[in-house]
Amino acid sequence: MSNPAVDHDAGGGADGEPRFSYRRIWLIGFGFLGVQLAFTTYNAFLPLMYREFFDSRAAIGLLMGTDNLIGLLLIPVVGAWSDRVNSPLGRRLPFVGVALPIAAAVFFAIPFASVALWTLIIAEIVFTAAMHAYRGPVISLMPDHTPPERRSTANGIVNLMGGIGTLLSFGVLALLYDIDPRLTFGVGAAVLLLTLVIVWRSAERHPPYIDQSEVASKNPVKDAVEGVQVLLQRPNRGQFLVLAAMLTYFIGYAGLDAMFPIYGVETLGLTEGRAAFILTTFAGSFLAFALLAGLIGTKAGKVPAMLLGLALLPVLFLAAIPVRSPVVIGAIFIAGGFGWALVNVQAMPLVADLGGRDRVGFYVGLYYIFTMAGQMVGPFVLGSAMDLLGNEGMFIAGAAAFALGFVLLRAGSRRLGKDPEELARETRLAEVE
Repeated sequence: MSNPAVDHDAGGGADGEPRFSYRRIWLIGFGFLGVQLAFTTYNAFLPLMYREFFDSRAAIGLLMGTDNLIGLLLIPVVGAWSDRVNSPLGRRLPFVGVALPIAAAVFFAIPFASVALWTLIIAEIVFTAAMHAYRGPVISLMPDHTPPERRSTANGIVNLMGGIGTLLSFGVLALLYDIDPRLTFGVGAAVLLLTLVIVWRSAERHPPYIDQSEVASKNPVKDAVEGVQVLLQRPNRGQFLVLAAMLTYFIGYAGLDAMFPIYGVETLGLTEGRAAFILTTFAGSFLAFALLAGLIGTKAGKVPAMLLGLALLPVLFLAAIPVRSPVVIGAIFIAGGFGWALVNVQAMPLVADLGGRDRVGFYVGLYYIFTMAGQMVGPFVLGSAMDLLGNEGMFIAGAAAFALGFVLLRAGSRRLGKDPEELARETRLAEVE
């Protein structure tokens, strides 16, 4: 039944079809705001805390890498599990209600845990595990409440809310850190709990765009493993190619994000701060164009919008190679942020569509597996290109990653060639066989 605390325009329409509420999506988007705020703050300040115990930057990077490793192991299992839960609170909210309070409590405790290495490591592991247990289900709430044809626009709203979370982290919590780190993590924990209240009151217990029927299997690990095996079967090769495209283009994105400060200092002659600041033009442009990109995806289709972005980005990367003006690089990055918005805003809804009405959580988990894998290897790939080709190799390798993503996505979409709901039904038949 619907939550009476929120607007009722998600109820049945005159034609019997469930009505869709953008207002509800804005409110559910607070969940992603909390995710981005917490992880941005965590990524910014945990290395500074680890610096008190290690001189080696590699050791610090290795410890920080546990975030992605835990995510790779946990997100698909929790996603598959949330598809199978059938409770009075629905499928996603039990995970949201348990995981986020744990994450907020540990987030608040991080400055206190930094007095010793072992307590800080434990706090990091518990926080990231709780956040990843929350992340998949809360992101799955968007497709649960949204018909497939409107998911690009809805995801533009969700990404905009996530961008606001990032800005709050950099613009507010970062300033509090100089006063007292306990303020940064205390206020951040309070915001997390506030987002929980908003999502809890806004989300329907049994939203209209998810299968509410009983399911036979209750083993989330078994479901996740079998789901990956089915994905690798020949009839589902199109789905695999689409996900492989996402892994590939995230190599280009994550590599640029990590390696550009080095390029800015060594090639453009900037200070470390100015070099990092130029990247905000890319991130700010993405935030500014996220909603527009979602509207374009709704009108033109998810795959055409993504292909347009993936065609634009390699051109921009290659055009940047001879440029030595920071202003011009910033202008190129503004255009690049628009291209990235065309790609990234459509991606998760496209993957969610492949899950039909009963496997959204699992497919959202797959999305995170492939994109996080790209983020893990991206800095190494583009850094290696810089070693081999000079600093300009960063743009060459990045352009190649986006171009390969274009090829894989085009090939995958051609193999699909069908409505995602129909494809999801075929996937379920393959599992039965």
